Amino acid sequence: MDSNKQVPDEIKGWNWGAFVFNFIWGIRFKSYKALWALIPVFGGFYAFVIGAKGNEWAWQNNNWESVEAFKTAQRKWSFGALAFFLVLVLFVSVSLNSRFRDSEQSPSVKLALAELEQSESFRTNIGIPYDYSLNQSTIGGYEVKGYAEMNLDIEGANGEGVFFFKASHANQNWQLDCLTIQYTDTQETDVVIPCD
Repeated sequence: MDSNKQVPDEIKGWNWGAFVFNFIWGIRFKSYKALWALIPVFGGFYAFVIGAKGNEWAWQNNNWESVEAFKTAQRKWSFGALAFFLVLVLFVSVSLNSRFRDSEQSPSVKLALAELEQSESFRTNIGIPYDYSLNQSTIGGYEVKGYAEMNLDIEGANGEGVFFFKASHANQNWQLDCLTIQYTDTQETDVVIPCD
């Protein structure tokens, strides 16, 4: 690294390619300080240093025809970083939607809904048919034994509300341990199965 090499003011600043692709970018542009990003935990913080200092390092460690040639090369990496970020956001969104959809269709939810439908209060305040959506869920355990705790919004022809349940299973035979519903209009809470 030629630390005495003058860095033009117009290339100083943040480098998204260096920040996102840190050590890969560092190898490509002979900026081997970027390899520090491989150290667990520390590397996550060091990526910000790489993003901030990357342009200077890349300029000092390579021979560039011009400032414009440098900017063109770095711009490609920045576009790559943007594309990577968009793909990552899309992947996370699809994964979360898939997880929520799986949770909403789980046997424990179906069991809770079947129990609610037996309640006269539910049929009066919510009505059938209805739509529901997951607010919050905790699912744990294994195939042999497990549990679920969920909070869902529900809306029918007669009104809307929020229901909460706890369920457990042994060998996928689910049972409800707790089930309550609060109706939005009246703020009344119907305890279908008391919670311990």
